[in-house]
Amino acid sequence: MIIAVVAVLIGLGYFFYPARFAWVRISVKYLTGFFCIWAALVFIQPEVPQTVHKTISLCLLCAAGILILADLSAAAYLWFAERIGNFFKKRPQLAGYLTEIWAAFEKLAARKIGALIVLQQKHPLRSLMKGGMPFDAEIKADILIPLFLTTSPVHDGALVVHKGRIQTVKGILPLASLSDIMPNFGTRHRAAIGITEKTDAIALVVSEERGQISIAYRGCLVRIKDQAEFSRVMTWVLKGKNILRLKNVDFVVTSKVLGDLE
Repeated sequence: MIIAVVAVLIGLGYFFYPARFAWVRISVKYLTGFFCIWAALVFIQPEVPQTVHKTISLCLLCAAGILILADLSAAAYLWFAERIGNFFKKRPQLAGYLTEIWAAFEKLAARKIGALIVLQQKHPLRSLMKGGMPFDAEIKADILIPLFLTTSPVHDGALVVHKGRIQTVKGILPLASLSDIMPNFGTRHRAAIGITEKTDAIALVVSEERGQISIAYRGCLVRIKDQAEFSRVMTWVLKGKNILRLKNVDFVVTSKVLGDLE
């Protein structure tokens, strides 16, 4: 009776459980072939001894059970391994000043207040920037937000960050001169693209019209939808990787970037 119940459960398993691994699906083909041959022998020789009949049937049943249990066990192992791996996997942590910039940008974007922050890296920006006022301060959201309010005398132009501190405010950057820049791009976006075409700087922009946050790098502008994406994109570009190889992002590519790929 127990064997009959087990046989029914194994049969239902093959009906309703989709085998995950190819080797199980291939084995089922051979298992079915053996069963058909065995059935043919039974019909040809109906007086097969009951002991032989039960032994062969039990062997086929065991083979079928082992296959489906192996597939289930392997699938369960991979599922748990993936979950445990994700749990212990170290998530990229942004520097504290970048977290403060995001906090400021979220509030500025919600109020549709334009902002442009440029992160200077290896290439100096002074020779490419006109004007600009020295301004040494730590980077805090409470400091950044008032600087970009329209009532602030330094809200126009770019704020330059170097080595984790505010270095310059009200800087005038070179504008992207490409004719195929989207017509709805304002001066901030053109400046962000322009400075990143000429240097390895990273430009962070808040659109005054749409409240959209974007990141410019190597002449390419990426639209950012949330903090997780901001963290992922910033981690990528800070490592100097090709931004066009970053998947699942909403970006705008200028003709200069496309030309570099040819």
